[in-house]
Amino acid sequence: MNQINLDNYLINYQVFFKNIKHMYLRYENNMVKITCHKNITEEAIELFILNHKKWILDRHQLKKIELYSEKSMYIFGKEYPVFIDSKLKDYIQFDSDRILMREYPLDRKKIENFYKKITILEMNHLVKSNKSLLSKYINSNHLVFKAQLMKTRLGSCIANKRVIKLNSLLARFDREYIKLVLFHELSHLKEANHSRRFYDLFGKLYPNYKIMNQNLKKLTKRFIF
Repeated sequence: MNQINLDNYLINYQVFFKNIKHMYLRYENNMVKITCHKNITEEAIELFILNHKKWILDRHQLKKIELYSEKSMYIFGKEYPVFIDSKLKDYIQFDSDRILMREYPLDRKKIENFYKKITILEMNHLVKSNKSLLSKYINSNHLVFKAQLMKTRLGSCIANKRVIKLNSLLARFDREYIKLVLFHELSHLKEANHSRRFYDLFGKLYPNYKIMNQNLKKLTKRFIF
């Protein structure tokens, strides 16, 4: 394990040697990870890190949010306090300005089931409320909506079965991001690959998707899971 000072932040970094020509950098688990050839000197590695200082500090300074907290929960972009109510019939209940839970310790599976449920409800609502727009380009009838917490993707579409699944993590963000990912997957009903035709269609359904995609990438990096 090595350390380097970037604007008074002591950053840990680890080097992985491979038989490659170029040097690569990533930031994971509060650590910079460098992949490079074994002949690269320590001075060259640290210079490479310094040249990417802004990119590294942007990620290092980003406030991390626990996916499950006893103090608060995020629902559609807003943070709500959590209170215990042992009389609750259901394990978790959203009461307009607060979250009620039946007991501690947290049951992560039940909490995620709550997020899955509201994700699917929002998907149905978005398709119904945008029916006139969607009908111009795709057939949005007889769809099956699913939700699941996923680490590597935000959504998926099985076009031949008309099944669309979204990451339940999205229910923590503003509703607009569920719409963004949902419309992306809906576009796959007509265009299987990420071709120019796909992005032309997606752009008609969601014109500012490029900016929103960038914002969504930043949001997903805030949650620890």
